Amino acid sequence: MAIYHGRKVLAALFMAGFMVYGGGLYCFVLLVPPLTQEFHWSRAATGGLVTAFWLSAPLILLGGAAIKRFGATRLLITGIVIEAVCLALLSTVSTFGEMYLLRVAMGIGKVMFAVTLPYTVSRWFLRHYSFGLGVVWAGWHVGGMVLVPLTGVIIAHYGWRAACLAIVAGLLTIGLAPVLATKGRHSPREFGLGLDGDSLPPIAAVPAMSSTDAAIAAATAAADSAATANPAGSLKDLLGSATFWMIALTTLFFYTTYGGLLTHQPSIVEGAGFSPRLSSIVLGSTAGFAAVGGIVSGWLLDRFSVRAVGMAMHVLLLAGALSLLWVARDHSAAALISYAACFGITIGGGDLYFVALLRSRFPAVSLAYSYSAWYFCEILTLSLSGPAAGRVFDLTGNYDRTLALLAGSALIALVLSAGLLRSKPNARSRQ
Repeated sequence: MAIYHGRKVLAALFMAGFMVYGGGLYCFVLLVPPLTQEFHWSRAATGGLVTAFWLSAPLILLGGAAIKRFGATRLLITGIVIEAVCLALLSTVSTFGEMYLLRVAMGIGKVMFAVTLPYTVSRWFLRHYSFGLGVVWAGWHVGGMVLVPLTGVIIAHYGWRAACLAIVAGLLTIGLAPVLATKGRHSPREFGLGLDGDSLPPIAAVPAMSSTDAAIAAATAAADSAATANPAGSLKDLLGSATFWMIALTTLFFYTTYGGLLTHQPSIVEGAGFSPRLSSIVLGSTAGFAAVGGIVSGWLLDRFSVRAVGMAMHVLLLAGALSLLWVARDHSAAALISYAACFGITIGGGDLYFVALLRSRFPAVSLAYSYSAWYFCEILTLSLSGPAAGRVFDLTGNYDRTLALLAGSALIALVLSAGLLRSKPNARSRQ
């Protein structure tokens, strides 16, 4: 039996994310120490190379229009190529300005890649959409788990420039080749199938079909047509909705906690008396829980209500913040494990919840637009949350109050989301 092409697309996107984010983002952090040592730059300068990616955030708002004009596959491929070219050039330069500009360009490549994923998955899956997207995003975290230690070995034996070239080779083979192998087909209709690989019974050819079967067939055909249609909504439609701005406000508080914990967890763990080696293990295990959390959350969203999964994500985020506060105060190994599990699952499932919320609240607006607008809110919050949490620490001199504020932010997000999920979604078709 032939494998449904949509599953091949998921596998290709998994491997692309494995390299684009596992190699281009997770592994890039490892370059900070050797760059600092070789060029005698400050930690603030080399750390700025890591966060320069976020400068591309405003371009995310153009994602929906770009998908409509150029197509999701072209954007995705171009993003991977930009990432590879910039990393190859990075291995040849020696000035901070050149490296910073290349890092910003890498951010543009990542944005072009990331904004296409929810829309691409929606063209192949409906009933299993959230699970499919969870699998795709899990590739990012699995890439971090696998590639970070390998990159560390390459840096130790051959230097950071060789590590850059090794990641480039991976981007062009492991990342890009599967995408090229699966491109060319844009929807299941080209295989005579519906979304999720379901069959498409021809209504006119079956005169004895019952009214119920006819309705099911019509719904299947309509869903398939929606998958192949151009983006239906517009950014203006989305931004004119009070519901979207409520989701954006919830995103602000949710990802303030998310970004603050992610940025400062190594310093908090080491400040509590744990070794740097254990701190790195916690980081790795958090990525592992994120991969599992993404897949499990996607499976749950396809079978249970958005409300149930959303509340679980918010509770886990709050539990993660409180667990890290426990670590900071009492040097508790149990709290450290609780933090890695709760926060890791939140990393994997949080974005999936918000995408599901957008789909349920804006059924007439294509994901090409709604995800681009929401993703801009997420990235902007993440870019500010780490420095903001650091500023609180500078003013107070300890992480207790910082973590208490981050826990409070998670609680506010929980309350806002509970209010959002009480309202009933529009009953119109999804796209």
